[in-house]
Amino acid sequence: MSAIGGFLPLETAHGPATAAYHVRAVPLASGRACWHAVLRACRPNRVRVPFYICDAVLQPLAALAIPFDFYALDAAFRPAADGRTRPGQLTLVVNYFGVQSTFVDARAHDDERVVVDDTQAFFRVGGHDRRSFNSARKFFGVPDGAFLYGVDLDVDALPPSETGDCDHLVTRRAGDDQRAWDLFKQHEARIGIEIRAMSQTSSRLLGTVDMAAVRRRRRANFRVLHARLGPMNTLALPLDDVSSDAAEDVPLCYPFQPAVRLDRGALARAGIYVPTFWPEVVSRPGGGFDREREAAAHLLPLPIDHRYDLDDMDALADTLLQELT
Repeated sequence: MSAIGGFLPLETAHGPATAAYHVRAVPLASGRACWHAVLRACRPNRVRVPFYICDAVLQPLAALAIPFDFYALDAAFRPAADGRTRPGQLTLVVNYFGVQSTFVDARAHDDERVVVDDTQAFFRVGGHDRRSFNSARKFFGVPDGAFLYGVDLDVDALPPSETGDCDHLVTRRAGDDQRAWDLFKQHEARIGIEIRAMSQTSSRLLGTVDMAAVRRRRRANFRVLHARLGPMNTLALPLDDVSSDAAEDVPLCYPFQPAVRLDRGALARAGIYVPTFWPEVVSRPGGGFDREREAAAHLLPLPIDHRYDLDDMDALADTLLQELT
């Protein structure tokens, strides 16, 4: 079996490009830049964010000296205490793994102070009257890029992205994985919270993508993994609904958390590279949030992206099932 996982290589056209996505959104350099723009536009006096979140989301809050509180998630990765946001405040709700679109749609509709983090749900289209943002880098081999809804910005007046270089993506495409990984880490470290426009490089690369084909491939790959691994998955997420033909969600990954803990190192030795969402959650100061810490340590976001076909997914499932027996 060829290696599965790791960050995507430079995006190349696999067929005719389809209609562009997010034409009514503001194209910025990163998801954290979008979040920064929301905070600057709204100037909340306090923000509620889930404990199960990366430190990058906290950076704009610190830069703007906005106090925040962590909230807990229930078993379905939804806010455990589900109440309306107080006046002057904002609540960040995450579309986890790209499988929560029905839920976040309802929350955003019911509470105008909700901001939807769609960085794991690139294909969910927002609206001008509700604030949301996504991330192109998590779904495609592009150096930067995100789309912001609900905040008016003159993108032509913004400074350009400082992270439009593609060295790590080109090196990955060339097959020098170790060098590519080193360059990738350097690239990630340079991504800041500054409100900058998406690079022309990313814009042009995204313009070559057959988005309809990517949607189909991701959904098909998800269905294979859920059919094979679903009976062992302990997560109380709406994964059966996502697998149905009528569903609209286009997941980032297949979130898998079996009762038996799997060693990422052993999976890597078998050629399966699975990221962690997010290691900082495990050691974040403070008590409680056991569910979130457990997910950060043991949940496996299995790759389903458009590099892979159904045979790859069967091979991935075979390897995981062998590790579990």
